[in-house]
Amino acid sequence: MKINLTVPFISLMVSLLLAWPAMAQHDHGAHGGHGTPGPPAGHQEPAMKMTNTDVLADGVQVTFMVMANEMHRGMLAQMKMKDDVEPGTTHDIMVLLRDEKTGREFTDLRVTLKVVGPDDKEQVKPGNYKSMMRTYDAYFNLKEPGRYQVLVLFEIGGQKRVIGLSYDR
Repeated sequence: MKINLTVPFISLMVSLLLAWPAMAQHDHGAHGGHGTPGPPAGHQEPAMKMTNTDVLADGVQVTFMVMANEMHRGMLAQMKMKDDVEPGTTHDIMVLLRDEKTGREFTDLRVTLKVVGPDDKEQVKPGNYKSMMRTYDAYFNLKEPGRYQVLVLFEIGGQKRVIGLSYDR
């Protein structure tokens, strides 16, 4: 008897991804979250951080996930996924798009991710859909400390949408 484990595996991976902030020490960027404590005395591992924020607008729930590339590489290795981190970038930004009422995920949209830095410089990249992660993602340079605007641009039913948040680095 052959058992199909694809759906349970994908569900487990997404659950892990969405629970990652609780498992790893996290902060909430611009949303007034708590700071992460440093490592115990004599312990040299860096604290793992990922910002995971839900934004609801125009009937669409967007889950924004911002993760430093070092942490993203570790997660990819744990999940035995290909390391596709774009050279010269510092962070991976992932978005999960869902219909507010039905919970249905939007998996076939043309998505653009845009980051505006503290210096007002813009970075714009296409969101690449990763079916195993069920997110659109792109890699960006968030080198300087300060407030960044993170935006997702997409179209549903002929209506263009822009949804975003502030991210403090």
